[in-house]
Amino acid sequence: MNTPIIAAIATAAPLVVALLCVYVLRKLDGGRHLSFWAIAHAALAAGIAVVGFVPASARDLLPWPLLAAATASTLIWSVLLVAGIRVLLGKPDRLGHALLIGIGLTIVVSIVQHLYPSLRQPSASAVTGAIVLYGGAMLIWQRHSVLYVGTGILLLYRGLQALYVATLLAERQQSLDLPLALSIFTNLLTGLGLIMIELDNARRREGQARETERDTRQFLETVLDSMPATMTYKDTNLRYRIVNRQMRALLKPYGEDVIGRTWSEIAGADVATVVEDIDRQILKTGEPTHIEQGWTGPDGKPVVIWALKMPLRDSAGDIQGVITCGIDVTRLKETEIQLIEQREAAEAASRAKSVFLANMSHELRTPLNAIIGFAEMMMKGYLGQLAGQQQDYVTHIYQSGEHLLRLVSDLLDLSRLESGKLDLNIVDCDFDRLAEAALAMVEPQAQQAQVKLVFAPTKLTVRADERALTQILVNLLGNAVKFNRPDGKVEIKASMMHGILRMTVEDTGIGMSPAESRAAIQPFHRADVYRTRANSGAGLGLSICRSLVELHGGRLEIRSQPGQGTSVEVALPA
Repeated sequence: MNTPIIAAIATAAPLVVALLCVYVLRKLDGGRHLSFWAIAHAALAAGIAVVGFVPASARDLLPWPLLAAATASTLIWSVLLVAGIRVLLGKPDRLGHALLIGIGLTIVVSIVQHLYPSLRQPSASAVTGAIVLYGGAMLIWQRHSVLYVGTGILLLYRGLQALYVATLLAERQQSLDLPLALSIFTNLLTGLGLIMIELDNARRREGQARETERDTRQFLETVLDSMPATMTYKDTNLRYRIVNRQMRALLKPYGEDVIGRTWSEIAGADVATVVEDIDRQILKTGEPTHIEQGWTGPDGKPVVIWALKMPLRDSAGDIQGVITCGIDVTRLKETEIQLIEQREAAEAASRAKSVFLANMSHELRTPLNAIIGFAEMMMKGYLGQLAGQQQDYVTHIYQSGEHLLRLVSDLLDLSRLESGKLDLNIVDCDFDRLAEAALAMVEPQAQQAQVKLVFAPTKLTVRADERALTQILVNLLGNAVKFNRPDGKVEIKASMMHGILRMTVEDTGIGMSPAESRAAIQPFHRADVYRTRANSGAGLGLSICRSLVELHGGRLEIRSQPGQGTSVEVALPA
C-alpha cells in the first residue's frame, strides 16, 4: 500500500468531518459541541499530516518539535472529541478548559517521551485510546438510541485500535499500513456518526418545536374561544388570520370561511372603508386606538362592537399586523336607545304634569281667594251679625278654603321645583329671626293641637334664601304639630360645625317606621290615614322641603321610631 496516498486520504478524512461539523453548526443552528468536534478533527488532520508522510523507518528520528506537534494534535483531538460528547450529554464543559487539558496532557506525554525514548511513539496512542474509550462508553451508557449506541461502539473500536497501534509501535512493527487504513475508515465513520447524531437531534428538536407550536396554538385558540369578547388578528394586508369563536358567531351570516379574506371582501367596501382606513393608520403609526364599529348583516340584524385596536410587533419591533379586541354592545345600544326614548317620554310627561299643575294652581287660586275673602268678611261681621250655627258654617268654609289654598300653593311650589323655574336669592340670614317667624305662623295650629313650641335663640347666621328657609321651617314645624300628641312638644335646635348649619326639628309625636321614613319624603305620600285622618294633607310638605334643601346644596335626614317621635335634620352650607 502506498503510504503517501494513505496519509493524504487520512489527512482529508478528518478535515471533511470538521467541515461537516462547521456546516451543521451554521446551517442547522446546532449545539456548541459541534465547535468542539470541528476543532478536534482539524487538529487530528494536522497530526496525521505531520506523521503520516514520514516513512516508518524515519519516525524514530523525528525532530522534537514535529513529534510534540503530532502528540499535541492527537491528544487535543481525543480530549475535544470527548468534551464535545460531554456537552452533547448536558455537561457544562468549556472549549477553553478542554484545550487546556489537551495541552496539559501534551506536556505530560512529551516529558514521558523525553525521559523514556522507547515510549516516544506508543505513549500518545495509548493515552488517546484510553480517552476515546471513555467517550464511547459515555455514549453507550447515557443514551439508549441506535445512533448513540452505534457511534459509541465505533468509538470503543477506535480506542481499542489506538491501543493496538500503540502496541505495534512499542514492538517496533514497520508495517502500519493496514492499521492506519482502518484508522482512516474508523475516524470517518465516527465523525459521520457524530454528525448523524446531531442531524437526528436537529430533527427531534424541530419535531418538538412543531409539537410545541401546535400545542401553544391550540392552547391560545382555546383561550381565545373561551373569551366573552371578540378577538381578531389581521396581517399587514388586512386579511384575517385569527378569528375567535365570538367573532365567528357574529360573522356567521357572511359564511363560514372568513380566514384569509379582508373585511371589505366580507362585508363590502361601503361598510369596511372606515375600519380598514383605521387599520392602515395603525400599521403606519403603531399607535393603538379604540372605535365603535357597527354594521348591518345580510340577515338585516344590526351589530355594534366597541373595539380596541393595537399593532402586533415581532421581536425586532416591526409591525406584523393588527389585533382587535371588542365587546358586542348591540344589546346595550338597543337598551340605551330604549332608555333614551323612555326618558324623553317621562320628561315630556313630567313637563306636561308641571304645566298642568301650574295652570290648575293659578286657575284655582283666583276663586279660592274670593271664597276665603268673603268668608272672612262674613266671619268678622262686616256683612252683619250671623247666628251661632251660621257662624260655625262660615268658619268651616274659611278653614277649608285656607287648607285648599295651602294645597294649591304646595302644588305650585312643587311644579316650580320640578321644572327648575324656582330661583333662589342667597343672602346672609338671621336664623333666629326666621325661626321665630315660622314659629309664629304655626303657633295657632299648635295651640289648637295643645302642642308646646320650644326654641332657644342661637345667634347664628346662614347663607340661604329667606323665603325658602322659612317655608322649610314652616313645613317641618307643621308636620311635627300635625302628627303630635296632646300636651306634646316640638323643638327647634341649631348649631354650626365646620361651616355647616345643622338644624333639627324634634317632636314627641306618633313616630314612623323606617319604611315610612323613606316614603315620607316622596311626593303625595301621606301617613296612615287611620292614625291621622283629622290632619291628613296632600303629602307634599317633606318632599318640598327636601327639594328646597337640595337646591341649597344641603341634605335632609329623618330619624324616627314608632311611638317615640320624629327628628328631621337639615344640613345647609353656611
